[in-house]
Amino acid sequence: MKKKVVFILGPTGSGKTALAVELAEKFNGEIISADSRQIFTGLDIGTGKDLDEYGNVKYHLIDICMPEQLYTLFDWLKGARLVLDDIFSRGKLPIVVGGTGLYAKALREGFELIKSKIQISNFKSNLKSKFQRSKLDKLPLTELVQIINELKINTKNLDMKNPRRLIRAIEKAQEGIKTDKKKPDFESLILAIDLPRKKLYERIDKRVDTRFEKQGMLEEVAGLLNSGVSEDWLSSLGLEYKYISKYLTQNFQFSISNSSIFKTNEFKKMAQELKYKTHAYARRQLTWLRKQEGVIWVKGAKEAEKLVDEFIKVI
Repeated sequence: MKKKVVFILGPTGSGKTALAVELAEKFNGEIISADSRQIFTGLDIGTGKDLDEYGNVKYHLIDICMPEQLYTLFDWLKGARLVLDDIFSRGKLPIVVGGTGLYAKALREGFELIKSKIQISNFKSNLKSKFQRSKLDKLPLTELVQIINELKINTKNLDMKNPRRLIRAIEKAQEGIKTDKKKPDFESLILAIDLPRKKLYERIDKRVDTRFEKQGMLEEVAGLLNSGVSEDWLSSLGLEYKYISKYLTQNFQFSISNSSIFKTNEFKKMAQELKYKTHAYARRQLTWLRKQEGVIWVKGAKEAEKLVDEFIKVI
């Protein structure tokens, strides 16, 4: 029997986890998280781990790194492939779910690292001194982009607004590493959740309010800052961690025991900005997803269940 993998994609707040759990329960599946933020311990509410939703469904690649630990796409791929082999060996259905589209794309397309013949000695001498990690960390985004361009690094799948990703791309170029593809030994069903834009925004806004008022998202970020996690690193994660950490460091020095904080104009302004930025992020995710080949858009669980049932029955 052919190996089969189901991918559940969609913009942030669209209900990917809930759908993945429902499918896993129905089709004897296990879930692999394809999320570049859920790998970190302590980043729970802001990353939407929703661990309570999993029930008896087994999940993988969540809480496998400490905050600020370097963990690349290819580290995740290595882990995901080991997990796939384990799930296959037990006769279960792997369901890959997450908001980091590049992780899922790299897995289903078979991305691999290879050593190229290009070595650091071939680069312009005036750039060599910048390749030390300690110096790269201090460079502004504009200079990192300049180095990327001067080294002629392929930016097709590179987030040009993420300093961590740019630094890693420069380091890979320095090491003479390139990306290649090898066809994976499994077939993929790629489902994406299709929600009307208005409903998606409403879900995002409600989730932001719930995380603040009931789940303790402010406390989570404050706890991370108090434990020594840097604001710069949290900001590099974007969305909740960027705007909340900035808000806390400017206003409260991480002390947020007074519940009246939710009534201040400063808080309301930050929360509204977070909602708008999350809307924009969801739009970018949708734009990216619509350019991907083989994606089937579904409007609900019944439609998804029918497609998965047909997919796994094909010999």
